[in-house]
Amino acid sequence: MWNDINVVKLKNGSEEAESLVNVAMHTLSNLMKTQPILFYELVQKCRDRDHKFFWQTEEKLESMSLVSNWEIHDSMVNIVLSAVEWENLDMRLVSPLSKASEDLLDILDTKE
Repeated sequence: MWNDINVVKLKNGSEEAESLVNVAMHTLSNLMKTQPILFYELVQKCRDRDHKFFWQTEEKLESMSLVSNWEIHDSMVNIVLSAVEWENLDMRLVSPLSKASEDLLDILDTKE
């Protein structure tokens, strides 16, 4: 069963389940568009595990299953750190996949 899980390599060098990356990217995109302060706080916590969440942020992120007991799962941290580019306070979402993973997925898509 577990052998059927497609794994992709992220820009930070970690490997994660492709389905998890897809769901996380959808969630991050939605969060960035609809609740940018929560998105900012999530990114800051991923960048710095000692970051203290702004008022009620943790509860809201926990209700979205992005945080549990003030912690973010390592897989989500890997995805966020690979998918978010930032300069000062300006952040944007990009593909979290390494170039090799993107190339492989392109090849597999053309075979289908």
